[in-house]
This record gives sequence, C-alpha cells and structure tokens, in this order.
Amino acid sequence: MAKIRVLPDQVANQIAAGEVVERPASVLKELVENALDAGARRIEVAWEEGGKRLLEVADDGSGMARDDLYLALERHATSKVRTAEDLGRLASFGFRGEALPSIASVSRFDLTSAESEGAGHRLRCEFGVIKEVVPTPRSRGTTVTVRDLFAQLPARRRFLKSTDTEHAQLWGAVARLALSSPGVHWTIRPDRGAPLVLPPVEDAGQRLAPLLGEKLGRLVPFVNGELPWRLRGFVSPPDLSFRDRNHLYLFVNGRAVRDRLLLAALSEAWSGTFAKGSYPAAVLFLELPPEAVDVNVHPTKAEVRFREPQRIFAWVRNAAEEAWSKLRGGLASVLELPPKPLEAEFELDPSRRAAPQHPRLWGESGAGAYLALTEAFPPRAAEPAYAYEAPAAPASVDGIRYLGAFQQTYLLVEITGGSGPELWIVDQHVAHERVLFERLFLRRHAPAIQPLMPPRVVQLGPEALARLMPFLSELEAAGVEAEPFGGDAFVVRGLPDFLADRDPQTLLEDLLARLEREGRVDLDVFRRDLNAELACRAAIKKHHALPPDLALGLIRDLLACEVPNTCPHGRPILKKLTLEDLERSFGRRL
Repeated sequence: MAKIRVLPDQVANQIAAGEVVERPASVLKELVENALDAGARRIEVAWEEGGKRLLEVADDGSGMARDDLYLALERHATSKVRTAEDLGRLASFGFRGEALPSIASVSRFDLTSAESEGAGHRLRCEFGVIKEVVPTPRSRGTTVTVRDLFAQLPARRRFLKSTDTEHAQLWGAVARLALSSPGVHWTIRPDRGAPLVLPPVEDAGQRLAPLLGEKLGRLVPFVNGELPWRLRGFVSPPDLSFRDRNHLYLFVNGRAVRDRLLLAALSEAWSGTFAKGSYPAAVLFLELPPEAVDVNVHPTKAEVRFREPQRIFAWVRNAAEEAWSKLRGGLASVLELPPKPLEAEFELDPSRRAAPQHPRLWGESGAGAYLALTEAFPPRAAEPAYAYEAPAAPASVDGIRYLGAFQQTYLLVEITGGSGPELWIVDQHVAHERVLFERLFLRRHAPAIQPLMPPRVVQLGPEALARLMPFLSELEAAGVEAEPFGGDAFVVRGLPDFLADRDPQTLLEDLLARLEREGRVDLDVFRRDLNAELACRAAIKKHHALPPDLALGLIRDLLACEVPNTCPHGRPILKKLTLEDLERSFGRRL
C-alpha cells in the first residue's frame, strides 16, 4: 500500500495558511496588498476583537467577475504572474496565489466584488468549503470579510495573543501600509477608539504624525539618488532618540520589510550621531529596479534578497550617514577644547584655597540623623511622597560608617560585621533606585499626586495607544493620572509628586519602549517595568553631592531592601572590598 498520498485541497490550504496567515495582521496585510494591486484609490478597513471575530477590507479597485471569484480561491491562481521569468521582475505586492485560499480555509469568508457599478456577486465560503455564489449589488471594487479566524483550528487559535496585542499589531500593519501608499484615501474603523480617516497626500511625511504620533512628525526628509535607484525617507534629528529599534520603518519598492542588511547599514550610519544604547527613528523608502531585488524568498514577503548586497549596503549607509551629518549642523565630532590647567592639590598659602562646598566628614554619623532626600532635592508637591524616616535599625546594619564620596557619585562606607570590616563602594543613583522601586512595587507607600496645570495632551500614535490602554488602572495606581482624549491622544492630569517636573510624553514613550516583550506584555511585567521606570527617573543622579546624614540614611534604607545588591534593571549597586583584599593588594602579610 502506498505510503505517500496527495493531500486534499482543504488540508493543503490550511497548511499553506500556516505560512501566510500568522495572525489577523497578516490577513490584513494580504488583503490590503491585493486591493492596492487592483488599483484601489480608496480603502476601508474594519476589525473587531483584534481581528479574531471580524476583519474586513473594502476597496474601489478593478473588481472581479463571477467566474474570477471561484478562481481566486484556487491555489496558485493569480493575475500577476504568467511565466517563470515574471518572478524576476515583480512590481506587484502579491503573486503567490495562496493568500485568499489560505485565509478562506481557516475562517468564515465572504468575497463580494463587481467590475462595474451595481453588477456584483458574493461568494460565501466556510473553512474552505464554498457554500454559495449569489448576485449582489455593489459599486465597482471588492470587499473581503473574514470572520471567526481559526475557529475550527483551536491549536492555531491558542497561538494568537490577547485581543489588545492583536489590536496593536493591526494598527502597526495599517501604519506601514498607509505610509507606503500616500495617494490612497484610507478609513480605519476599529471596534475601540475613534475611526481614523487619512485623505490622499502627496508625500508620506504628511502621514507620520497621524500614524506614528506627533513626536515622529519631527522627522526630517532627505533624498539620495534618482529613479530607478533612489533612497528617500525621514530621519530623526540628534535630539530625538529612543531606547529601542521599534521606530525604524523600512520599505523596498513600497513593500514593508524586515531586512538585516538594511538595519546593519543604518546602525553604522547613526553611530556617529547617537550614543550607544540610543536609537533614532527613521522611515526609509528604497526604490530600485524590480530585477535588482528578489521578493520571492519568504511566504509573507517580509524579507528580500538583493542582487548586489554590498552595493546596497554601502549606498544606504553613506546616504543615511550624510543625512544625519547635515542634521548635526557641522558639529559632527566632539569639540576639542584645550585642557584645563591643573591646580595644585596642596598650596602653600591656605588663604588662597576655596573652602570645599561639601567637606569630607569622618567619624560615626548620628543614628537619628535622618533627613529626606526630597529635602535636598524638593519636588513641587508640598508634602514629599517618599521621605526618609528613621526606622528601628536591625542588628545587621549596625556598625555603618560613612567615609565620604568619590566624584559625588560613589559613596564610600565602612561596614563592621561578624566577618570583619569591609569597604563598600555604593552607586548612589542605583541604590536610591532600588529603595524607591521596592517602596513603589511592594506598595509600601501610596504616591502623592501633583496635578498638572494645565493638563498635558500627549500624542502617541494608534499602535502605542492600543498597547497602553489595558494598563490605565495600573498607571493610576502608580500616580500617573491619564485617560483617552480622542483619536490617538492621552490627557495626563497628574503625576507622582517626585516626577511633577518631568515631560509626560517622554515618560509614556519610555514606558512603552521598556514594556515591549516580543509583542506581548502581561500585567505583572507592566507593573514591574512601570515602577522600575518611575524609580529610575525619581532617583538622585550622579554628581549630586549628598550630605553625610542623607548618605547614611540611603545606605541604611538600602540594607533594609529585599534585594540590596542590584537595581530593578540588574545593574550592580555596590562593590565590596574586605580588609584581606586590601592588604593582599598592597603586599602586606596576612
């Protein structure tokens, strides 16, 4: 008996769906690209429950006749490829002929289309089985309605993320598609939030703010080369950076891609402008002849292969570097100032020596000498939220002696315990960050709220707004009073008092950057990262001199923490040197 069998078409389509249809955003991408290939000038998109219950794309493109509706659901059926040679010079978005049959095989699928006004047909298909094709009045164009995605494939449906995550992914897909088609009129109607209407524009730069947020509306345009070899786009100025690479949008011949070669070229280009660990924003459109790029290397066409990768790498790197160099305003290199003359450490005439602002104090600090750090660096609120109070010092913190500070950043502390004396070098910023984090995260103190007068309206962009919406209650519990304000805006009415002078827009954007965990964020991760971010921003910074009593209070609070060795982000807080370590380093006999 033969072991090898030809799979039924329905099973083959469901297997193909695993390659093409990863999630609702994948369906949206395929359907919109079909609409664009059909010459659509108006596209309407709607979804419910993150696209899991409903996803619909309507267009005014060329439409299809009745017989084409059947053929559209056949595998390898396409109007865009005639011969094998066509694969080497593709100028359309779709071509595999597997998207529609794959989508139809895993959903309740309706396809309504008309080639002329009023004379349309509707095909109804349920999980790969065509139920009917009936005449349906419709204006010229096509509407595809996808319901109950993966409803009959529970294993696949379980791989989908939460509704909030899928909602955000759909906004991300819409943003990329709308950026690549500025001449198309877009209407986006999600089941949460206000509809977004994007009239046709001449340039993609006019869509940066409504799609990506007001901050990315500051990107600066540039052009390098001429068609058919042209690189154009928008890059952030040196004073606009982020903590991740999530604000890089790359397009090759209008197709949104994820390409390592292009990312590596950009990384080299911005290295002279942005500090290590900071990343710019960029929206780049690479335009080149179709035969210079192979888009047939990935089922979803999200990756490409260049015929001349070295040429593309050098071109993109040099063009982007030139664009950022112009934005630096001629200050491309660090200013080489003449060295400051060294002053003698000891002078013969003591009267000429200025008294130190924070003299080094030796000796034991008083056990009750506890002042609030907020007294040294007061917030706007009348009553500080986190003031050092004199706790009953446990035995494990007895014998603490503050010796002084190095560079007004590292506290030098002598600790006397049962194992002998130790010298601790404590980073005051990360130590304070740990103390504040545990007070926030463990809810040991309720934050005092400083109202913002007037309230601050923050534009985040639809995708960021969708990602942040599920966590508004947690933001409020941490002292960030924010609520939706229509469209993609938040209104921030209050902040924790120790952050009252901070920019709410930057605060929320930093939170979003820190929250990203491969497209999925749960409440525990959000709560931890939120409080870590607030603690980091509120903690005393380096080069801020602490009086001895405040330094001692910080050390005592640190030792009372559950995790006194590292900050919430994993950075070490202190270094220890035993007396034995010191004597060995100086060659003393033990």
